Amino acid sequence: MPLSSHRESFWVSFRRELAPGKLFPSLITSTVVAMMTVVLSVSFVALIFVDPLTGFVGTGTSLMLLTAVILGIFMTIFSSFAGTIAIPQDRVAPIIALMASLIIHEMQGADPNVIGLTVLAAMATSTLLVGLVLFFLGAYNLGNIVRFTPYPVIGGFLAGSGWLLLTGSFRVISGQSFSFFNLKAMYSSGVIEAWIPCAIFGIVAYLAVRFSRHFITLPLLVMLAMVGFYIWLAISHHSFEMARQSGWILGAPPNAGLTEIHSFPSLIHADWGVIANQYGSLVALLLTSIVSILLNTSALELAADEEIDLNKELRAAGLANLCGGFAGGMVGFQSLSLSSLPLGMGVRSRLVGLISALACLFLLCFGTGLLGYIPKFILGGILFYNGASFLVEWIYDSYFRLIREDYLLVALILVIVAVAGYLQGVGAGILIATVLFVLKYSSVNVISNVLSGDNHRSTVDRSPVEARLLDNHGGQIHILRLKGFIFFGSANNLLNTIRERLTDENLPRLAYVILDFQHVSGLDTSGIVSMAKLARLSKREGFIVMAASVPVDIQNSFRKADLLSDAPGYVRIFRDRDYSVEWCENDILKRERAEGKTEIKSLAQILNDFHPWQVETSSLLNYMERIDVDKNYYLILQGDPASELFFIESGKVRVVVELDNGRTIRIRTMGAGTVVGEIGLYLNQQRLASVVTEEPCTIYRLGREALTRMEQENPALASAFHEFMVRVLAERVTQQNRTMRALVE
Repeated sequence: MPLSSHRESFWVSFRRELAPGKLFPSLITSTVVAMMTVVLSVSFVALIFVDPLTGFVGTGTSLMLLTAVILGIFMTIFSSFAGTIAIPQDRVAPIIALMASLIIHEMQGADPNVIGLTVLAAMATSTLLVGLVLFFLGAYNLGNIVRFTPYPVIGGFLAGSGWLLLTGSFRVISGQSFSFFNLKAMYSSGVIEAWIPCAIFGIVAYLAVRFSRHFITLPLLVMLAMVGFYIWLAISHHSFEMARQSGWILGAPPNAGLTEIHSFPSLIHADWGVIANQYGSLVALLLTSIVSILLNTSALELAADEEIDLNKELRAAGLANLCGGFAGGMVGFQSLSLSSLPLGMGVRSRLVGLISALACLFLLCFGTGLLGYIPKFILGGILFYNGASFLVEWIYDSYFRLIREDYLLVALILVIVAVAGYLQGVGAGILIATVLFVLKYSSVNVISNVLSGDNHRSTVDRSPVEARLLDNHGGQIHILRLKGFIFFGSANNLLNTIRERLTDENLPRLAYVILDFQHVSGLDTSGIVSMAKLARLSKREGFIVMAASVPVDIQNSFRKADLLSDAPGYVRIFRDRDYSVEWCENDILKRERAEGKTEIKSLAQILNDFHPWQVETSSLLNYMERIDVDKNYYLILQGDPASELFFIESGKVRVVVELDNGRTIRIRTMGAGTVVGEIGLYLNQQRLASVVTEEPCTIYRLGREALTRMEQENPALASAFHEFMVRVLAERVTQQNRTMRALVE
């Protein structure tokens, strides 16, 4: 959509939302959303900016609010969904906190101011990186690529994020990282006891939201907790300053605001070498951001019952993060919980995101000091609540909806994240998912059908004698219809299937193997190697390998591997399965003729071979006209009226359908001893196909007038003739049914 038309549609819808009937509900909803945005933003500050970064709490607070402002304005204007709310994200905050702790550890003993600037620079760099990649994916309509991420790996990402949020709440209260290996020391120092109110608030918040599901539940709990905290301070005679010194209240300085913000260009004094070492966290953050946008957008589509343009959402989030990154802000994008909140209140308006952003801007300009009155246990409790939500969804709820292998992978990724780290968990999850996929796909049989010349004939009509010969020797033809992608596991299974056919003593000697590649999507180098092994096996065991309907790229691979030739020990290429089966049948008949088992017969002999007539068949020739024709002679022309049928005594003809674009498609091939044109004659309809000779032929023509005269002059002969035609048609139907049954079994 052109930018001008987008602006026009945006302003038209925006003016419509300013109507009094929609404005008041939007204002009420915006108040709730703004409050939750502020509380979440400040909780992320408490998670990231711990000792020795406490001097940057005010700066971090200002940057989080600025991020919320930028995201709110950009998503209001550019999102494809009118109710999108975007904020600094809980799914990436744990990774940024982890990155900050790694930077602190690597820069131990350095100036705290330099450490703080390095953390700010790393946060801004990650935001710019995410913004650039998101915008690139959206601009080139590559959003659907992220849908190929394995679902259990996504679940493991989110479960790992839940764990980091849960343990991050401990870090907010104590300033220490949670560790299973240091529980005794943490308990003896009293930090576990200090964390208990935070955990209790998080558990109560989670249970209340899970069972009430009302949009006002969580904001109401936050307000009640704040009021209860200050009532407790008054009753217990603790002063506000004492609470601040004891670390019960967020230590945001009253002068935090726009003047505290360090934009990206002002971060030149950061240690960029340390930032470069955080590439692992940056990659994990990028992957989590992309996957989270996919999940949030897909879930929001269901909640809103409206299709959302994923690529447009990626572009909007990319632009917002690019702008936020240059301002020094944190990664942010569409929030599923806050975007769903207005829907629960019956509001779907761009005003909600805009007003919420303006509320954060107001705090930035006039009142960030007010945030210094928020108790830490509430901020940690919000993180605990978010972490518990992810963990319960992916560890408890998913147990009942995922298959066991996928569930175990989710749980394994969570354990690796908890023990080794986020990047290790993500990397291990992708690696394990890939291995499981390969193992599962290797067990999938690439053979969709196994056919033989007994139950699958070519579209060539044969004489009765030839048909009987093929009935006796058709089992020598082994046809494998392949499907999917052939690689090392499935290619080896294919080779073993042919080996089993070779050793099956209950079946005729194997003379021909036809591989039908019509539904094969690709073949890797291991598949080529297996084909070479099959070619060598064919030379040793004396059978011929044929490949039909082979895609051009696979043909080229065969050619590079020197597999294509008509000589023994190579692979022969055919246009399709029908032509390859025809070649095998002709080879069988040629071999039988060479052994003297067939002979060229007259039409009368052919008719007697097909069915013993009760009358003299030679008298049938009195009603027929013999014609000798050359190659490429049209016996029947598509579209002409039907007034005759033809018996082929010698030679071969093909039945073709001529398309509007000038191309022709072969339907059948008819040899000596077959009949063509009988359907049109009996049904008295136009010819549906053309019949052309493939070589010089001797043909007998029976016209409608001659058939009528036969019925009048020699009723017994006419009756025998009609019975003969019924048998011909019944034999064709029987053969077709046999082929269809073999194809679907």
